Amino acid sequence: MAIDRPLERAVLVRLALANRVAVPDARLARDLWGAEIERPVQRLRVVVSRLRATLGAHAGVIARTPAGYQTSAVVADLLAAEAAAQRMHTAQRGGDWPVIAESARAALSLWRGEALADLRAIPFARIEGERLDDWRLMLTVAGLQANLELGAPDEVVTELAALVARYPLHEPLGCLLALALYRSGRQGAALERLARLRRVLAEELGVDPAPDTARLEMRILDHDPALRAAASVELFMDAPVSAGSVATEAPVTGPVTSFLGRGREFAALSARSARPGLITVTGVAGSGKSRLAIELARAAANSGRRVVHVELAPLTGDDDVAPAGMAALESAGLLDGTDDPVAAFGPQVLLILDNAEHVRRGVREFIRTATGSSVLVTSQAPLGAPGESVYPLGPLDRGVAVALFTERAGLGGLVTAAEREDVVRICAALDWLPLGIELAAGLTRTLTIAQLATRIDDRVRLLVGGARNAGGGRHTSLRVALDWSHELLADRERAVLRRLGVFAGGCTLEAAEAVLPDPGGGIAMEVGDIAPALADLVNRSLVSVQSDSGTRRFTLLETVRDYALSRAAEAGELEALRAAHLSWCRDLVAVAGAPDDFAAAEAVASVFAEWPNILAALEHAPGTPRAADGLRLANAMHVPWLARAWFPEARKHFSALVVDAIDLPPAELAQALSHYGFHELMGGALERAADLLARAAEVAAPLGDAEPGQTVRYYQGIVDIERARLSTAIEHLRTGEALAERDSQAASFADALGTALLYSGDAVGALAAYRRSAEFDKAANDEHGLSRGLSNEAKALLDLGDTAAALAAVEQSDRYARRLDDRQILPLNDLTRAAVARAAGELDAAESYCRAAFEHEGATTGMARVDLADVLIVKGEWAEAATLLDGLRGRAYGIPLLAARAVETSLRAARGDAIGAAELAATLRAEFVATGFGWHRYADRILVPNR
Repeated sequence: MAIDRPLERAVLVRLALANRVAVPDARLARDLWGAEIERPVQRLRVVVSRLRATLGAHAGVIARTPAGYQTSAVVADLLAAEAAAQRMHTAQRGGDWPVIAESARAALSLWRGEALADLRAIPFARIEGERLDDWRLMLTVAGLQANLELGAPDEVVTELAALVARYPLHEPLGCLLALALYRSGRQGAALERLARLRRVLAEELGVDPAPDTARLEMRILDHDPALRAAASVELFMDAPVSAGSVATEAPVTGPVTSFLGRGREFAALSARSARPGLITVTGVAGSGKSRLAIELARAAANSGRRVVHVELAPLTGDDDVAPAGMAALESAGLLDGTDDPVAAFGPQVLLILDNAEHVRRGVREFIRTATGSSVLVTSQAPLGAPGESVYPLGPLDRGVAVALFTERAGLGGLVTAAEREDVVRICAALDWLPLGIELAAGLTRTLTIAQLATRIDDRVRLLVGGARNAGGGRHTSLRVALDWSHELLADRERAVLRRLGVFAGGCTLEAAEAVLPDPGGGIAMEVGDIAPALADLVNRSLVSVQSDSGTRRFTLLETVRDYALSRAAEAGELEALRAAHLSWCRDLVAVAGAPDDFAAAEAVASVFAEWPNILAALEHAPGTPRAADGLRLANAMHVPWLARAWFPEARKHFSALVVDAIDLPPAELAQALSHYGFHELMGGALERAADLLARAAEVAAPLGDAEPGQTVRYYQGIVDIERARLSTAIEHLRTGEALAERDSQAASFADALGTALLYSGDAVGALAAYRRSAEFDKAANDEHGLSRGLSNEAKALLDLGDTAAALAAVEQSDRYARRLDDRQILPLNDLTRAAVARAAGELDAAESYCRAAFEHEGATTGMARVDLADVLIVKGEWAEAATLLDGLRGRAYGIPLLAARAVETSLRAARGDAIGAAELAATLRAEFVATGFGWHRYADRILVPNR
């Protein structure tokens, strides 16, 4: 049975949610219409009467009792969801993750969309719907946490990332995503997620993260074993063994320096190597595989086991492995005439084959019969032998890396806080790898820690020297270690490795196939060669694979990337690679924006997912033949930068690139100058913006009223608004809207025209213009346009006195702004909320909203400063209000300055300076007439100074 009328539906839903408990008339009426309504009980009886008529034969489900109306109907899905949730809570107390996951799934399956979505305009439904949505989110988080604990981090990362994008201030959700990223092997991404959470909490709420969040960050930095999923704890076996428990008097040759860190790895490998089997420890050059093997050998020897350590690095080919191995066995006294000594000696002997990457076939043949023996191999790539257990060796834990540096540098405990920050920077630049850290520590004999920290980015060249005893043999320098790895590669793999360095932040296979095959010199290869070469490089630990939202990305440690770029430069390929990389970045942004000019948040997000690559392309273009293409890329990035309010970033790149791009076609040059001018405008450099737009107009003039000319006209209108030349702005923008050939152009002109009209005092005209713009944006599903337009519409509604509609508009605007991570719109919406609160006398709330917006505003001098001062005046905090208004005195003109001077009349009046207030008001009346300024929120007070 369909109940079409919303109020009738709302009554039935409200009574059903009471679960057979009667609801008093006054309460039910308040839930339907709010507190401010005439004759609530009479209106309620009319609605219930209509509902019974609609129900017909089922009217009996609504009953009248002395306590109010009651229904026998229940929300069956809700009751079932609550029962499933109760099972989940019981399982949570016992840590029963499978039951938690299943119960959460069962509860969530009962949702069919947003709760009470069709009734959200009704007071109780809005509150109850938000409660149910919060409950749904809690169930979702619980289910994802259970799946994470059951050992499925990759499967939950995508869903968590989408939820965090929707709820950026939900701290437990952000922490869970960070933990999932960490368990997926992406420590850097996990730490970046927590850093972003910290920034959002500070910017949006002005608070620090909870202590649990801070502790999680430190535990991730320290690779806390307890962070592993419950299902994978057994992989760590015994508790980590401290370095001090490893004896140093074992009859195994090797470094005499102390062994720091790797306690967890040492414990796991000690336990594994105590049993028969083949273990291969893999890792990139410099990760400490050989040192760990030596310490394992020492510990085994000290425990009474026989240890045979075979150094394979000096061998030149696979055929040399067996003779070297036999010689080592003979030296150890293990040859007893058997034809197969490796199979004979059994698990009581530990055979260590060190540095096997270049002779893997020979090693496989040598140990092929060692099924009952304990064999540990170190290699950059697995052997591919039957029964092989591979143990990847990653970077050092953060605390251990810092301790290693300070110990090797001979600093002891004499490290200042500033020096420790520099040491962390040095270790991070070296990817937390022990070889690089030891080499860098050796440089402190000639460089201070601060000097080393400033030079560490050139790590490959800097660390060619370093400590001569850092790793022994081929590991005396980072460059030599990487050279060793490089020499083992075939020509195809070498070419792919060095060319892969052009990608900052990694790339997908498709991106590699687009950029790497033919960089304009050197070895050309087919697109089909890239995938197998990458597979081999991954196998050799030179390239890492990350899985993100179902997409695999290939990444290089920064140390390896530096080396790859140096090899590309030596091969004469670097400039051609950068050109191909820039072209790929341009295509990426063009494709993302092609359908609707970045109307959807997903399109903007897809561009910023590749921001490290785009940034690298932009930064390497100025002063090169690629400058024109770099400026084209900057033009393509205009809307994404605008959507994220990245105005300083945009200005930096336009400034660097526009100088070298004078040969660009007029339309493109006009576009670049216009965009550059707009970003200068948004940074408050109005004169600079006006000059750039004047240049753009000259370039665009021969093109008539084509799109570049329209863009210039639009931006000039905005500059005129900001410079308080409102009559001129209105004329520019009306002309532009009339000439607009595309809906998006018309929407932009109408939106800007609305702002000019609002500032001039025509709130009715402003609202009409904003709504014309919104019609286009809604038709195009332009989320950025809707974010901005609804925020502006709220300001017009505020001037017209419709505060409820204004608040509803900013709520809708917030949804789009948060999806876009729009740092410009969110604070403007807070200012609207502040104005509503101030008008209602809720001064503490108004101040809170203003301060949040002021934090966003930062160094710029805009309306948040003015509105905060306005609230503080009413609260009697005149000194701070005066300081805030004084901060605008450096502006020669502009809307914020005019508004601030109007607010200053209120400050003078509040301080008892009635004459000064009247004099300032008289002066401002003339200025307002000259500029056309009439924004009611500010201009009206020159008539009533203490308003």
